[in-house]
Amino acid sequence: MALISNLTDRFEQLVKRKKTQSRVVEPLAAIPNWPATMRGTPNACLRSALFAGIQGNERIAYKKRTLLASVDGIEVRYLGVQLNQSDLDVWLHIVHLSRQQLPGFSVTFSAYALLTALGKGTGKSQHEWLKEVMARLGGAFVEMTFHGRDSFGEKGFLRYYRDEATQRYVVELTESMLRLFEEGYTHIEFAQRQKLRKQPLALWLHGFLSSHAAPYPLKISTIYRLSGSVTQNLRDFKLRLRKALDTLAAIGIVEHFVIDGDIVKIKKPPTPSQQRHLDNKQSG
Repeated sequence: MALISNLTDRFEQLVKRKKTQSRVVEPLAAIPNWPATMRGTPNACLRSALFAGIQGNERIAYKKRTLLASVDGIEVRYLGVQLNQSDLDVWLHIVHLSRQQLPGFSVTFSAYALLTALGKGTGKSQHEWLKEVMARLGGAFVEMTFHGRDSFGEKGFLRYYRDEATQRYVVELTESMLRLFEEGYTHIEFAQRQKLRKQPLALWLHGFLSSHAAPYPLKISTIYRLSGSVTQNLRDFKLRLRKALDTLAAIGIVEHFVIDGDIVKIKKPPTPSQQRHLDNKQSG
């Protein structure tokens, strides 16, 4: 009994010391605001395979906590049915409705209004599609680590209640996922994104490129991993990539691009804020 008591005391002292040494986590402030024409998107969602550039019928299920591809400085581990760009569309629209609110407050909307805002039909199949998206967003487990110092995990991007009679939703966004905004976020032009509907790789590229003022050259194999592609070989993916970049160039998102062997070089027009960032880097 004395041994157990000593071990208990040592454990309690260790826990107390760890709590004292731990960095204090400040309460999350209100979600940032942005213009109605934009969608604020955490960079961690744009620079990783968390929301893959794949079709819905290409999804896989991660049955254990799996490390997804991401850029340096971000680690993403995921458990659940694979998310794609259509899931990101829904989450971003709910975040958009919630902007300037304090965490813990809910947002209410009808399925009809959300589907209409995303440019989708409003029939029975679309309502069922939305239910599936909400289930994926609510059931996924995500763990993030930034620069090897902060890790946080939470089940679900959101919690929700649905009135089956009216198809109205009451949604609360989970705090851990909203903390992604604290690690950097990008304004995505919603009208541009709407032009890329049903083109998942082009949608993923649009987000990835939007999060960079001046995209750096990338290997095709790197884009393959980061986009979460399930294409069987790089040759087929290269064809998909060229088609997606042609689409982005056609609507002015990309000025021009070159695929030289395994290297992709892309030039895009920076936003005004990105141009100021580039100017500051040059003057510094």
